[in-house]
Amino acid sequence: MGSGRCAVKLTRLIPAVVVVAGLASAAGVATGLKPAQPAPAALTVRQVPVSGAVRACPPGTGGDGDRIAVFSASASASASASASASALPRGQGTAVVMPLPGKPSATITRPGTLALVAAPGTTAHRQPQAWSVTATGAMAPGLAAELADVKGQATVSCASPGSDLWFVGPGQQSGASQIQLHLMNVDVLAATVELDVITDAGPVQSGAYSGITVLPHQLVTETLSSATSGASVVAIEVRTTTGRVAAAVATSARSGPVSWLPSAASPAQTQIIPGVPPSAAPSGLLLVVPGNQNARVSLEAITAQGRYQPLGSQQIDLPGESASFVQLPALGGSAVTLVLSSNVPVTASAMVPGAGVGVFTVPAPPITEQSVIAGNVADGGLNATLSLTAPAATARVTVTETGDTGQTQSQTLTIPGGRTLNVPLTAPGRSRKPFSLVITPLAGSGPVYAARFEAQGRNMTTSIIPAISALTTITLPPARGSYAAIRP
Repeated sequence: MGSGRCAVKLTRLIPAVVVVAGLASAAGVATGLKPAQPAPAALTVRQVPVSGAVRACPPGTGGDGDRIAVFSASASASASASASASALPRGQGTAVVMPLPGKPSATITRPGTLALVAAPGTTAHRQPQAWSVTATGAMAPGLAAELADVKGQATVSCASPGSDLWFVGPGQQSGASQIQLHLMNVDVLAATVELDVITDAGPVQSGAYSGITVLPHQLVTETLSSATSGASVVAIEVRTTTGRVAAAVATSARSGPVSWLPSAASPAQTQIIPGVPPSAAPSGLLLVVPGNQNARVSLEAITAQGRYQPLGSQQIDLPGESASFVQLPALGGSAVTLVLSSNVPVTASAMVPGAGVGVFTVPAPPITEQSVIAGNVADGGLNATLSLTAPAATARVTVTETGDTGQTQSQTLTIPGGRTLNVPLTAPGRSRKPFSLVITPLAGSGPVYAARFEAQGRNMTTSIIPAISALTTITLPPARGSYAAIRP
């Protein structure tokens, strides 16, 4: 695993040396032709509206009942502390939903309104069918899309493409006899993917995980079950050496519903996992140490009453390049947020008993501008709850629910520092239809982390969606005439 990564880096350094040599020569000539220029005036960082966004949705498992929930927050994002109404796109915009590969299936043109689009999980030839959501204009800012069931309940977020993605979930010994990795390319260039897989037995060596080609607008599905048989925990790093991919991981027993693994945060020494709901049976913590140094991990829970250590003063000692399962004691009668502190970078997921082999939540960053969760249901025995945590300073947020007709309801909430606040959700006007959710931190708020979870009855968790920022603006660094603009 280490040697392959070094080879890639050396290959990339060769053109960089040539570029640097050429720039040095050019700089020498330029110096001889004209005198040095005076120091430039102060440069400014610009905030510009998001004008395009894309998401990739994995194949569903509900047959013709699969849906894609799509919502753009651009119409309601003017309350954001960092985006003004005048900065957001005006006029028309579209979000096009289409199969990978294929022709457009649906076009959405109303920001601020929930749309549910039918998205069968297989083709006419019974092959897995993935989907893309491509938004432009007024539909792009604050875009969120999720794979949802026939009721409109989101089961997993549709992913943004990237070059380094992590997933941590159960192995065969923990009930996941089937593990499928879906790689989706929504770009016009082919992507080359390398997989690094770590289990509780250590790194998995397999030539099948190297040099996987994903062509433009295509889906590639890799089955990891056989290579990880006998494992209790499986951690998967998806890296690209060329191009980008979006990814999703589905786990299941031989018979039974699929459980989706959310994409976990990159390894770090501090990880915050929001939205671990109460359950009748103990939950579990799945940990991976990707580096070769041993890890010592401390665990803290943030509840409605404050902080405490679920394991007491005990620390979790883990060897390098390993993955481990830690059973958690009962965490109380309401959702909590877990805080992991380690001497070396780690990443993780929390497994909660529920539908399928379990329901998962993962480390997430604090919300910037706002977070959008498109597919929520509070009907038919399903209860939707928003779990908000302010690990440091007091946080203040606006929570807005929007129905499929555009009707909204909002409330402003204060989360004391070092506390978790759990808020029941309802559709606007007490409607029984699905609704979207926008979480907007207010100016001066402390960092806030969140997740939405759904439960059937009191303790049967059916879905957890960690809250990820859905930006309406992006930051452009200052630009000036400089060779620093050239990158290898």
